[in-house]
Amino acid sequence: MSLPSSVSGVRFSTAQSISELRAEIDNLSRQLSTGKKAQSLSEMGNFLSRSIDLRSRLARLSVYDDAISSTNMNIDARTNVIKSISEVSNQVETNSLSPSTTAESTNRTTIKTNVRRQFLQLVDYLNTELNGTYLFGGKQSGSAPVLDANLILDGGGGKAGLAQYITERQAADLGTNNLGRLQVSSTGNVVSFGETVPGSLFGFTLKGVTSQDPSVVAGAPVGTPPQATFSLTSQPVAGSTLTVTLGLPDGTMMDVTLTAAGGAGTNGFAIGTTTAQTASNISSALQNALQSAGKIQLAAASAKSAALDFFKGSATNPPRRVAGPPYDTATNFVAGTSTNTVLWYQGTDDGNDPRNDVVAKISERLSLAFGARANEAGFAETLAGTALMAVTNFSTTDETLARQQFTEMRDRARSIFAQAKTDVTATSVSLINAQTIAKTNSNDQKAEKSIYETALTEVENVPLEQTAVSLTSLQTQLQALYQLTAKLQSLSLANYI
Repeated sequence: MSLPSSVSGVRFSTAQSISELRAEIDNLSRQLSTGKKAQSLSEMGNFLSRSIDLRSRLARLSVYDDAISSTNMNIDARTNVIKSISEVSNQVETNSLSPSTTAESTNRTTIKTNVRRQFLQLVDYLNTELNGTYLFGGKQSGSAPVLDANLILDGGGGKAGLAQYITERQAADLGTNNLGRLQVSSTGNVVSFGETVPGSLFGFTLKGVTSQDPSVVAGAPVGTPPQATFSLTSQPVAGSTLTVTLGLPDGTMMDVTLTAAGGAGTNGFAIGTTTAQTASNISSALQNALQSAGKIQLAAASAKSAALDFFKGSATNPPRRVAGPPYDTATNFVAGTSTNTVLWYQGTDDGNDPRNDVVAKISERLSLAFGARANEAGFAETLAGTALMAVTNFSTTDETLARQQFTEMRDRARSIFAQAKTDVTATSVSLINAQTIAKTNSNDQKAEKSIYETALTEVENVPLEQTAVSLTSLQTQLQALYQLTAKLQSLSLANYI
């Protein structure tokens, strides 16, 4: 005899409950083992859009984090090169350009050898590459930005290097009469002197004249080109001085001082028996002083100016050349070309900020610029100061003159390095500031990433302890249902009655 339908209904309901419990237990077991609420996007339900949004934000942060890491690596590489350049610069200053450096022939030769080697080092540093990218070429990062160091110094293939460039400029500044483009003469008791070409680009420029002796009247420079005079109303007093102030090609000035004496010296003039004779002696002394200054101060200032001009040039903006030959009568400059001049820098030179040559987007709102060019002021000046001493030649027939020339050139080179230090530091600081911004932004993004990860965990992950408690509870319920099912299965009609 069959059991009543109510018993059969209980059996069916119990079996259905067991099936549902098993499914829920399987789901909780899977969540407990994986820690995830769902195994696929389709199972996310109402949390799907939130999960996608959070993962998208985290993916973007990961991209920015990679960009920051790459940026830091690139800036580190550039700043390390700049440190090396500064170290070489300090070595040149300390070992070769120190005011205490002796100027004898042997030491001059040693210094010239050493600074040439150090110039080669500087070029190598500026041609540093990282993972196939040259760090100091601006946007043109696929090839070395600086040409061969020896080619830069010595030229080749019909192209003038720095040595020839300086020689041409010195010839133009000295002029045909070796007076630095000035002329000097005397007529009666008046000494006249001045520039030879209106608005001359070469040689000395006449800035002023003074007389310590009231018997010699100094006539200030007037006219075009400027002319000045010393007019003698009577004989000067022995020991009194006359001074001519001159401008030099590098923007500095010097005084040529003549001293009245009983006999003529290097910068002295003899007091004659008449004022006309004394004027003639002043004229001769001034010519001698100008010729001496032309070999020493003018030559050094000319070389300094030429070196700075040369290293301001690039493949895009060639340096200016003296229009010649002949150079000693030249009155103008012409632009150098790639066929007649070594254009030492081959990288980007477009007049824009070098930092903007390399830009990385490191956040939603921030892009960071950290490019660099080998022809930036500090680097070009460092090269110019070093190269100046590497290619300069001094007198081989007059040791006293050679020492004076060396000392003057050394001091001009030191003045270049003084400015170079300031400019190199400015470049370094701008890169370090960019890196500081990158690191600050990285820390901010780490905090932001932590917030998103926490939110994503809440959306996608299950609380393990709570899940374990729920699983245990369901397992207990399932055990109770199994026991009930067993009892129902054992019922007979007799037991039921």
